[in-house]
Amino acid sequence: MAVNAKIREYKPEDLEQVLELVKELETEMARKFPNIKIKAGKWDYKTRYLQPGNKYKTFVAEVGGKMVGYLIGYPSVSAPEVDLMYDDLPVTPGHVPPEFYLQITFVSKPFRNQGISKMLHKRIVEYARDQGHKELYACIAKWNEAEISVVKSLKFEIKDLGYRYRLSLKL
Repeated sequence: MAVNAKIREYKPEDLEQVLELVKELETEMARKFPNIKIKAGKWDYKTRYLQPGNKYKTFVAEVGGKMVGYLIGYPSVSAPEVDLMYDDLPVTPGHVPPEFYLQITFVSKPFRNQGISKMLHKRIVEYARDQGHKELYACIAKWNEAEISVVKSLKFEIKDLGYRYRLSLKL
């Protein structure tokens, strides 16, 4: 069943609602992995991922004025150890890295299985293509079957990395 969600770019005034979704995600992960200490990510979102002017691109899903999901990605220089070090790309201005990495997608539990994740993914595919990236990819844990299903439905190719999959879409 599809819901009428509006998919749009994140705006700074969305911060508190997105942080509520992050809190929901952390609670869900703590339940799923009770023996693992989950690092609180709200600080990282607030001071890193959702800061204007950095490499991260965020789209939100809104239903009736309420944020119900988000997707964060960024241009990748194809070296994870470098990607993780910089919030601003260490490339020549105007250069478009060939890859765009999908970092995380989250949809609030009451709004799952309604097409919202797929809408977010379609929007980020469109965005990456418009920016001139040649490939979009994600690395997804095998236990995350719902996310794998959504990404595969968009014709991403799948490669088994052992404990996770790398899903790639040539643009």
